[in-house]
Amino acid sequence: MTPHGTSPDWRALAAGAPATALLLGSTVQWASPGLAEFVLIDPPALVGTDALDLVLAADRPRARAALSAVREPGQRSGPLRLRPAARPEVRLELVARARAADHLVVAAWDVSHRLAVERELGHRASHDHLTGLPNRALLADRWGRSRSRVQADPALATFVLLCDVDGLKEVNDGLGHRAGDALLVEVARRLAAEVRPSDTVARLGGDEFVVLVEAVPSAHVEALAHRLRRSIAVVQAGVHVRLSVGWAADDLTRTTEAVLAEAEARMYEDKRAGRTVDLPGIHSTGPHA
Repeated sequence: MTPHGTSPDWRALAAGAPATALLLGSTVQWASPGLAEFVLIDPPALVGTDALDLVLAADRPRARAALSAVREPGQRSGPLRLRPAARPEVRLELVARARAADHLVVAAWDVSHRLAVERELGHRASHDHLTGLPNRALLADRWGRSRSRVQADPALATFVLLCDVDGLKEVNDGLGHRAGDALLVEVARRLAAEVRPSDTVARLGGDEFVVLVEAVPSAHVEALAHRLRRSIAVVQAGVHVRLSVGWAADDLTRTTEAVLAEAEARMYEDKRAGRTVDLPGIHSTGPHA
């Protein structure tokens, strides 16, 4: 079937986009061969069907609104990201343009790979490359969001725990940096296992970690600090480490740097107290500079 009312710009659009269709309202009048890859229906069989049925049910209200928004010739809607019902793992970016007599030209591109790359780049920018934990930038963002919630509900309380892995230099010097990296990865895993999914464990860099917890009493924080220390236990392969922990209650009248400084002061008190704990399972394959 030949698209009704076609013109050179329609042909250019159809040639330049992997998937195109001509709609009357939301009814398919013509579809390009490229559309079959996403809807798994041959283009001739699409004629007369409702295009909204080709979209994942959760995305249909947005698709319907986008099509309804373009009525006057030349009006354009999009780009809009949708998932085809036949292939919900695919992310399509769709643009609709109104033509005469209620006809709409719709073009769609598969942006799944681009979005995956963007997510990966975003993850790398906000997470520590070694441990996979949030980094300083993401911690700052989550801390800022926490402060906004506290402003809305002063009954909420946020606490910050600063953790320092004592003995990392000795591990690096004695067993190599590979063993030191393994130590940090294991510490990160154990710290994350001790907190709630809503809490944040971040690596500031080197042997320093921060735990951000919300909506808890101070007694909970004391117990959490104890659990964090105890989570690093039992020594193997001659690796001796200890975890020093200090905490502070967040205070909206102070900067986050000032709150961290208070936690750091308590952490050094804990370090001087010499609470020694150990970590199992840290092995070295030999010195690795």
